[in-house]
Amino acid sequence: MKKVKLFYNPFSGNKTFKFDLDVCIGVFQSAGYEVHPFRTMQPGDIETHVAQMDKDYDIVVASGGDGTVNIVLNALMHNNLKIPLGIIPSGTANDFATFLGLKTGDSEGACRVMTETSPRNVDIGLVNGETYFINVCAGGLLTNVSQTVDKDVKNALGNLSYYLKGMEQIPNFHKIPFRITTSDEVLEEDLYLYMIMNSAGTGSFTKLSPEASISDGKFEFIGIRAKSILEIPSVFLKMLTGEHIKDEKSILYRRDHYFKIECLDPDFQIMESTVDGEMGPKMPFTLEVLPKAYPIFGNFEKKKHVSRETPLAKLNAVVKNGK
Repeated sequence: MKKVKLFYNPFSGNKTFKFDLDVCIGVFQSAGYEVHPFRTMQPGDIETHVAQMDKDYDIVVASGGDGTVNIVLNALMHNNLKIPLGIIPSGTANDFATFLGLKTGDSEGACRVMTETSPRNVDIGLVNGETYFINVCAGGLLTNVSQTVDKDVKNALGNLSYYLKGMEQIPNFHKIPFRITTSDEVLEEDLYLYMIMNSAGTGSFTKLSPEASISDGKFEFIGIRAKSILEIPSVFLKMLTGEHIKDEKSILYRRDHYFKIECLDPDFQIMESTVDGEMGPKMPFTLEVLPKAYPIFGNFEKKKHVSRETPLAKLNAVVKNGK
């Protein structure tokens, strides 16, 4: 029998994945898979478990938010495992899963994508030759937002909480001098923040990189260089619709397979970056794209959703509603 290793974070999002677990197991078993769940309980346990687990799994599943997906991906890559990865989006921020056409809260649909479709090799990022990421590496004055938003607020408002927290911090904004080196140029720019994107969005901004592809071997660099702090709110509004890409006065935009990021202000050189919403390396750091480096399941045809109203789904709804 084929085997699935299912890692899930019981504290992600609204903490309701426990109600979906039986449904997910049912979907996999109906398709001929044996499911081995693993409940993450403390930092480092996924990495430890992956290092010790059998290597003959057919699918590895990460249920949680972007951070959980990042941890699972790093654990697999550091153990030289290329087992196809499936995502059940159940966290507050599920940006990469959203880009894959997976709907937050539709655990059954995500599982059916894994049992009814084939994985595709997608690009991933590598920072300083040691840390992998799948969606975004960011730095500047907003990169601690995901770390500072209250958990209850995140659960209540979802990604909107990140946007509101960012707006709250605008009065404290000031530019930071960066040196950005790509494969063919060196730029020195004063920026409020920057993002290096694989998919189209992060946080509340789903159209940061409207033309993004996760299999073209390049990432998009987006830096905010608005002339004054008064322009920031209007830039944010443009970022919500994807219109910011045309605003060369306020946005620095580049596409490449290599970036080196340096801070030219000694007071900010110890500033940490974030990778997939988790704490990342301090500057300076290098980032390279590993083209089509990992097999991942997704609703790549952008169908409405693979999920259907099945007896399992109906049972799950009854359990959730307590009726």
